[in-house]
Amino acid sequence: MNALVHVKNKPSRSDLELLTCRVGEQWIGLHVKQVREVVTGHVRTVMPLAPSSVMGLINLRGRVLTELDVRKVVGLPAREPDASFHVAIIESSSGEDFGLAVDDVGEVMLMDRDYYESTPSSLDPVWRQVSEGVLKQDNRVLVLMNVDRFIALTIPSLEGNVQNPAAVH
Repeated sequence: MNALVHVKNKPSRSDLELLTCRVGEQWIGLHVKQVREVVTGHVRTVMPLAPSSVMGLINLRGRVLTELDVRKVVGLPAREPDASFHVAIIESSSGEDFGLAVDDVGEVMLMDRDYYESTPSSLDPVWRQVSEGVLKQDNRVLVLMNVDRFIALTIPSLEGNVQNPAAVH
């Protein structure tokens, strides 16, 4: 049985709901139960000596969050300086909130397990590290992102020891 989420009995609807986001030409899925909200147009404080994938700190209604650039982590070129983007506020398994900067936000969708597949070995190595699997859809392949592995890849000292040269240079 291909299972994306570990379930003891019947999964709840929120276990199968995904927020779709686009990074470059790649669509990703974030588990809705980990997404707090999506924001745009906020003030950021740059952190000197932080990894290049850390865009800075944002103050979201009194909560200070680290904002991470998904493009930078997965090795895509930087977005244009005046290009708009969205920040998905997510909660890691440690309970800490982070902002993930993505190019666009799509929809909340119910995951269809019939189209779920394990992460293919042909996927780019960085994408493989942050992927829980893929969903094949009519006109795209959606990479299901494991938020904790993404954070570990971005900020190794906080969440783990995974290294990504693109994220720390």
